[in-house]
Amino acid sequence: MDHSHHHHHGHKGTIGNTAVANTQSSDHMMMHHAMSFHFGTEETILFDFWKTETAVGIAISCLITVILAFLMETIRFFREYRKAQIQISQPPIAPEDRLKRSPQLDLIDPLFQLIQLTIAYFLMLIFMTFNVYLCFFTVIGEIISHLLYRTLYPHLNSSSAGHC
Repeated sequence: MDHSHHHHHGHKGTIGNTAVANTQSSDHMMMHHAMSFHFGTEETILFDFWKTETAVGIAISCLITVILAFLMETIRFFREYRKAQIQISQPPIAPEDRLKRSPQLDLIDPLFQLIQLTIAYFLMLIFMTFNVYLCFFTVIGEIISHLLYRTLYPHLNSSSAGHC
């Protein structure tokens, strides 16, 4: 395909402390993302509609990130709690009888795992903005929520649920 008839306009600007170069044509725009840790308030987080331009915007985004971390830990510990309750209430099942069980109970955990994994990937992508504030609050939210649940439910083994 020959695109020589298209008019391309090169633009260069800055977002926060990050240099941005983009090329516009009639149907697309390319932006380069900063691949180093940086401070700043102008970020696009996960989706085009989640943009911050002020300190208040980045602070609210940090709070949302902490809430996402708490939600992920809540789901993780709920899965472990549910697993422990099922193990207590049921006698051990022979391996050959496991396939004969009702699949209704087995479909709930994968649904929660799907939600947990989606939130984990969202947190990873938020971290990958390389904005120091967002990275810091992603880690802090995960650490505080994990410590809270380990303190409230010390008998549950969250390490078997993984970190996603």
